[in-house]
Amino acid sequence: MQRELERRLRRLEVASSGRGKIEIWITQEDGTLSGPNGEHLTEGAFLRLHPPGSPDVFVVSATDSEL
Repeated sequence: MQRELERRLRRLEVASSGRGKIEIWITQEDGTLSGPNGEHLTEGAFLRLHPPGSPDVFVVSATDSEL
């Protein structure tokens, strides 16, 4: 079920293009974050790429992504 939600969220991201594009990242149990293109980053690498306050970047927990 989690993978299905991730696929749906990624389709939404693909549908949004240009200025209004959003990115949804999902925290994993091992402490990494799963990105919209299948990438996996540590929290430190994610924060370097998307500092706090970055617009249009949303992080949800794996548990929340199952809702």
